[in-house]
Amino acid sequence: MVKKILYFFASLFAVFIIYLTFIFDINNYKSDLENIISNRANIEFKIAGDLELDIGIHTHVRAKSLSVSKNNVLLFESETFNSSVSLSQILRGRFDINSLGLTETKLYGINIDESIIKSYNLLAGKSYNIKNKTYSIINLIEARGFFEDGILEIEDILLETELIQGDGFGKINTLNESVNVSTTASIKKDDSLKSKYNEFYPKYLLDTQLPILISGNFINPNITINVSDIITEKLKKEIKDKAINSIKDKIKEKIKSEINIKLPF
Repeated sequence: MVKKILYFFASLFAVFIIYLTFIFDINNYKSDLENIISNRANIEFKIAGDLELDIGIHTHVRAKSLSVSKNNVLLFESETFNSSVSLSQILRGRFDINSLGLTETKLYGINIDESIIKSYNLLAGKSYNIKNKTYSIINLIEARGFFEDGILEIEDILLETELIQGDGFGKINTLNESVNVSTTASIKKDDSLKSKYNEFYPKYLLDTQLPILISGNFINPNITINVSDIITEKLKKEIKDKAINSIKDKIKEKIKSEINIKLPF
């Protein structure tokens, strides 16, 4: 009897998997999915391209050409979206995002790269005018976290633009429409970037960790870049290193003159 019951449920599950794999088309429910996400996240979520769904313990969702708006103001657009979520946690009311990937994203309201260039050159006494004040172009976003009770907790995030690559963490609160993402980034060493920005290229920041904070509300986010603190600390270290090297050289010369032999160093 027990074997018959187990066989029945196994057969039922197999039929369900076959249905999802070969018959079910999630694109028929795309508008329903858009409405669910929009209502849960307090945003306007749209998918212009096709959806793909792989059901399992970790459900994989892929989409093309998605956008997020708020009060008819565009917040960001992405060419591709790829995510792995925990189905068991969704049934409990929590969206565990095992992985999330976005490519060719436009983040509206700030320009990360040109804000860094401007902040750097202000300290150097040079004026740089931001050419694109409308949005940032982010080549790649990879993140992991969970969504629960209207809050997206970002446990890890990797962010790559044309100028920088960095990682960090953060929080997006859909209830009060606020964002707070902290990353530590580094400037890319690229000849094409040097040619693009010419004398404005932040070469002094190479091989330096740059803290970047994106905060504020959905529509008008702010970007804070502590370039002055970083440059101050770097100058202190350089001065200290030069002083130590100078003292070492003087000690060597002193020893050489006193014992009148050529040392091997």
